[in-house]
Amino acid sequence: MSKLRLLLITSLVVLLVGSGTASAQNASPSAPRIEVAFALDATGSMEPYIAQARQRIQQIAESLSQGNPKPDVRFAVVAYRDKGDDFVTRNHAFTRDLSVMQGYLKETSAKGGGDNPEAVLEALRDAITKLEWTPASDKSVIRLLYLVGDAPAQHYADSPSEAWIAKEAGKRHIVIHSLACGTDSSLEKTFERLARYTEGRFFRLNDSAGSVAQASTRGESSGLAATVTGSVRDYSSSVGVDYDSEEAEPIAATPWPAGVAPAAGVRSGLLGAHVRWARDSKSFHALWVAHMSLTKPEDQTPVPSVDFSRYHVLVLGGSDAGLELLGVERRGLRRAVRVKPTDNAGPSFLLIPAEPNHEERR
Repeated sequence: MSKLRLLLITSLVVLLVGSGTASAQNASPSAPRIEVAFALDATGSMEPYIAQARQRIQQIAESLSQGNPKPDVRFAVVAYRDKGDDFVTRNHAFTRDLSVMQGYLKETSAKGGGDNPEAVLEALRDAITKLEWTPASDKSVIRLLYLVGDAPAQHYADSPSEAWIAKEAGKRHIVIHSLACGTDSSLEKTFERLARYTEGRFFRLNDSAGSVAQASTRGESSGLAATVTGSVRDYSSSVGVDYDSEEAEPIAATPWPAGVAPAAGVRSGLLGAHVRWARDSKSFHALWVAHMSLTKPEDQTPVPSVDFSRYHVLVLGGSDAGLELLGVERRGLRRAVRVKPTDNAGPSFLLIPAEPNHEERR
């Protein structure tokens, strides 16, 4: 069972189109909690980004506090460099006191490095196992870990593997988001894979101002603060926090017609309580390949034909988690999906009228 499904069990959510943004109709009786930790590269080349974090942490905290109901937001930092520097990792515990968090960031000066690969894996291990995350049994909490760095991982003999990190994060229901700084492309394989393995997202910040390169499977934002704030908000509805106040207008959703719908009984390779949109043949092909990935080649169904000038495809749920569609709505320039968890695991495919003038952000 995926951690996202576990988080959704008690919530009725509204997932905003494309970005996964959502807002709950019914709030939890107690304040939901948002736990945000940073595994932050503290080597010399990272100074502009660390300065951004210092300058924007108040803005991030204030933005996240505006949810309904107001969430309990906690921050933590694990700074990392590499073996041979004055420290490998330095852990700063979770706090809801913003002045303490600002103190953490002031202590995180950029020094050392120089040989490019850094102790990325060690930092993630410490962030996952040494910070005091709320236990996974508490479903009123989202746990987000942001890997922020500009160099690939150094693989020592005693370094944890990516598979181990993903497994340990999964046990604790921690989602890893990766923010790649600078222009070094050699880190992308590890950064992107760690995000994907833990149901997180990969972002690339191109420069110290924090502009983000757009790519088909990557985050789109305007800077470090917007990237963190936006992605936290995207995941917060799973614990009943609503950041969307725009009025909603219903949109028709049509089940796939006979002969086009996925074959019954196929064990889908789509795992987790997903809300996925395909707006063109390329993105739909990737979704379909994932859906058929556990099916024997001789039993696989060819990618169905869809007229994307008329329709977009909405995919809900996965083989280990089900979502029931309550409705699709137009919210300003965005479209939203209202769903609730169901015991009927497996993905469902629906056709939604295409609206090219409305935002659909992944």
